[in-house]
Amino acid sequence: MQQQLVQAIHTLYHNADPQVKKQTGSQLEAWQQSESAWSLSDTILHDSSSTMEAQYFCAQTLRTKVQRDFEELPAQAADALRTSLLDLLIHFATGATAVRTQVCLAIAAMAAHIPSEQWSQGGVVMWLAENLGRQSQEVALPCMLELLTVIPEEVGSYRPAVRPERRRQMQQEVVDAAPHALQVLASCLNQKGGHVRGQVLHAFAAWLRLSAGAGLDSPALASHPLTKAAMEGLKSTDTFEDASDAVCELVLCTSSRGSPEPQMMPLVQLLVPAVMALRPRFVAAAQQAQQAEDGNGGVYDDDDIEAVKGMARLFAELGESYTALIATASPDSMQPVEALLEVAAYPDQAISSITFNFWHRLMRQLTSGFSGPEAAAGANQEGVANTHNAEQQRRLDAFTPAYQRLVTVVVHNVQYPSNYHEWHRDGLQEFRHNRYAISETLEDAADVLGWQATLQLLVRPLQQLATNFDWRVAEASLYCVRSICRQNIPAGEPLLMSLFSSLLSMPTDHDAGTLQYTVAMMIGSYAAWLASTVRVEQRGQLLVSQMLQLLMKSLEHSEAAGAAATAIRHICHSCGKYLAGSHLNALMQLYQKVQGQGAAAPAGSHKLLEQDVQAVIEAVASVVSCLPGDTQAAATRALLDPIMTPLQACLQQPQANRAGPAQQPSEDMEHVGAFVDRLGTVFKRMGEPGLAAANLAHSWPLLVTILTQYSGNDRVTEKTGRAIKQALQTSRTASAGMLQQVLETVARQFHLTAHPCMLYIASELLKTFGGDAQYQAALGQLFSAIVTKALQGLPTLAAFDHNPDMADDTFLLIDRAVRYSPGVVFNPQMLPLIADAAMTGVLVQHREACLSIISVLRRLHDTNHPDREVDCSQQQQQQLRAVMEPRDPLLVRILFGGLLGALPKSRVDDIAAVLYDMIHVSFSAALLALCMHTQ
Repeated sequence: MQQQLVQAIHTLYHNADPQVKKQTGSQLEAWQQSESAWSLSDTILHDSSSTMEAQYFCAQTLRTKVQRDFEELPAQAADALRTSLLDLLIHFATGATAVRTQVCLAIAAMAAHIPSEQWSQGGVVMWLAENLGRQSQEVALPCMLELLTVIPEEVGSYRPAVRPERRRQMQQEVVDAAPHALQVLASCLNQKGGHVRGQVLHAFAAWLRLSAGAGLDSPALASHPLTKAAMEGLKSTDTFEDASDAVCELVLCTSSRGSPEPQMMPLVQLLVPAVMALRPRFVAAAQQAQQAEDGNGGVYDDDDIEAVKGMARLFAELGESYTALIATASPDSMQPVEALLEVAAYPDQAISSITFNFWHRLMRQLTSGFSGPEAAAGANQEGVANTHNAEQQRRLDAFTPAYQRLVTVVVHNVQYPSNYHEWHRDGLQEFRHNRYAISETLEDAADVLGWQATLQLLVRPLQQLATNFDWRVAEASLYCVRSICRQNIPAGEPLLMSLFSSLLSMPTDHDAGTLQYTVAMMIGSYAAWLASTVRVEQRGQLLVSQMLQLLMKSLEHSEAAGAAATAIRHICHSCGKYLAGSHLNALMQLYQKVQGQGAAAPAGSHKLLEQDVQAVIEAVASVVSCLPGDTQAAATRALLDPIMTPLQACLQQPQANRAGPAQQPSEDMEHVGAFVDRLGTVFKRMGEPGLAAANLAHSWPLLVTILTQYSGNDRVTEKTGRAIKQALQTSRTASAGMLQQVLETVARQFHLTAHPCMLYIASELLKTFGGDAQYQAALGQLFSAIVTKALQGLPTLAAFDHNPDMADDTFLLIDRAVRYSPGVVFNPQMLPLIADAAMTGVLVQHREACLSIISVLRRLHDTNHPDREVDCSQQQQQQLRAVMEPRDPLLVRILFGGLLGALPKSRVDDIAAVLYDMIHVSFSAALLALCMHTQ
């Protein structure tokens, strides 16, 4: 068997045939799960003649077995396995590092399974120190260092198969062992070896990360040899990376909620100077990087970049951990701020962005209101408030220069580089992600500086382009201006008015549309400001007209079309009343033009994306909704005709008479689906319910024809159902004259297709008409028909798991019916069917379906829920008791099954809420006793 295993491992690593390797890998995976893997792996590892591949594979197998299958071993075998692992660790102390690492991981996994008292008085750390202490330094040192690194790193791992309580105990045991571990690590500092000090500091950082300083004596930590070694390690290139990790963890140990812990001040007074001493080194590295960026210097290697990242992280951790102290604006507290400004100016965005969280935290400290010491009883409260306000203003004034510099440097980092066309898509996405992070930082800066000072700083680069235009500088400046659009900028602000006016003459032929895209996005972001400017400034009307024309022109550029369509939608939403009186004709022409774009565009032609067409349609419909009555009715019909005419043409084609996707051309279905979506968008933006109802009646024959002829196509049916739902939402009770036709169509189509969109429509009808007694009979008939049909397809829990979307939609409909029209649910025909289906499917694994069923169960046990729109009658409550009381004992058992593992842990609170309602609100006094018995 051993020889066969070694041969299989050789085949896995060296055979050239992929199929053979795949088959061998499957066989080896199956073997790893067998009980024989324990002894055979151990035998091969102890065999000095085994190959490196066999040793590594068996070490990996043994580690996995300890983690996952430890309970397979007899209780008396644990000591033998522990001794064997220690022997293997000693054996590979000076051998293969990869094998030794796997053995260390196995020992760490054993620590998760074996309680501390079964190791020795000091737990696993002292047991290892005692046993390895008997070995020579060459053997003991590498083993102990790796173990003291692996053990704290593996504490939080979920790979060992142990119960949650044991995992928590193990974590506390290792935390308690931290002082012993640091003592052992300190004794290793003076040992000889090329990388010993770095390994010691790496392990030191791991223990600090685990314990967060808990259990460590604060004064002793300040004078600890490891702390001193970490700060000295910052001065050496050989140990800098490990030392910076350790110092970062020390900084985190000393702080709480942005302030240093008082008992940690001796350590803080050592850490801050040690970190700040790195500033000259960082400045020199930044200058070198800037020269390389400008093409005037060499290229940084990876080691240089990692060192710079380490220094930047140290500055950032210092700032974030002591933000409250820095916010006091004392002279000493400004040094970290200066260092972080230097990091923010670094040309590499991956490094400069490290500071952004600090600037946000500092902004929160400065703007959330100064809360000084509580005033004494009887003190002048107004005087105290004035003192606090004055102190807050002093702090804001102190940090104003820093935030001004921050704005100046990050604007440069927003610029596209000259070679961005050569970037891979991933690089471009990363750059855009970093720009978004910068935009959030600019918002923080504006909260400190105020919108006016920030806007002046952001516009300044544009004002310097009069003689030598650079689109990259202009684009960056406009992007940054867009970032502060949520600031409360007064309507008609002259600087912003001037900026928008300058967009009309800005050259757009220097780039591939990037500048036009940013211009469009900025205009859309300031739509609310433009609307307020129209109301207070006559020039605002001209400005909106100019911006709208500029956006319409941008629709013709493929790069900027999407942004332009979105901006037009924002402008029309915000300035609809003004545009309805002055630009309706131009907008209607644009509306007609885009109807041939998107999914309806001929193949090979320039076209807008369908989502951009939808944005323009929504924009124009918003403006039309602002028109007066008769004019709005005529304009709305003008919106519908360009959509309904091509739809009717599609339906008259011979192919459309054959239901089912297999017979229908994909282009035909795309056109129908797109135009139906557009119809729904127009309905969504109709302003008057009566107008929406009249147009629903006008388009109803067409919609019914689409549902009939495309009944075999789920996508078209879904889109049509959504359009009908949007029309009903807008028309509300004004569509009462259409109710009977809608009810009949929904019932017929659901019987034919069982498509969930019919459930959406029924849900909307229940919400709108459920509270009106005259419609109860008709709604009850529809509800009974479609819910019965839906639940017939869900007879078992397996059926719920197989079709969770139908289950979710069905119980969402039932939930809404209970809220708005309880009479259609609480009757002898439907209530038993719904209760039985809920009990059958409540353990469905699909999250949304499960939560929908749980919501219904809660409503069946809490008839006085505050969000009910219609109260249950006394008779309905009696019917509910008669149905639920006999079923509750079984339901309790089912729910407890969910609590005990049949459902994910994340659903425990939801199940508990049902049980709570059953016990405290429900009907049976015996239910409480049953629950207690089940527990």
